[in-house]
Amino acid sequence: MIYTCDTKCCHFIFFGSAETRVCPDCGKHCIRPSTLEERAAFFRRQIEFAQEHPTG
Repeated sequence: MIYTCDTKCCHFIFFGSAETRVCPDCGKHCIRPSTLEERAAFFRRQIEFAQEHPTG
């Protein structure tokens, strides 16, 4: 599942399991499932990063 940190300053978007309770970036317990728009932005960034840093 993709989550978003809901703190004022963080807003980190990340993959997590159903047991995820803490933001891996800031350590706060204020996470929620990402919205459709946030998930789309997350996947766009993943694609951009993969294109800029090929592994093969």
